Amino acid sequence: MTNLTWEELSSRYCGRQDSTPEKLHSTLLMQALRYEPIGWMLLECQMMDSSLCGSLTILPFGPNNTWKQIPTGPVSPRGLASDMSTIVGVMLADKLPA
Repeated sequence: MTNLTWEELSSRYCGRQDSTPEKLHSTLLMQALRYEPIGWMLLECQMMDSSLCGSLTILPFGPNNTWKQIPTGPVSPRGLASDMSTIVGVMLADKLPA
């Protein structure tokens, strides 16, 4: 697992998903204000037999979130067996530009 800067997180995510750095920033900023996360996890679906293989998901973690801390093993962000994902990076909340 790698600690990411905002530039690294947005570049990796927006390079593969249908998003822009501006849209991602707006979403994460709203999450930061509402849920006060410690940071965000960047997850990659690595299920070779899944249509979601290679897709990325960003989830907040911290006391007011579903994930209180960074999981130690694969997780399914959508609750599907075909979406088991591995954490490939973490960005702490203080790295999100204001």
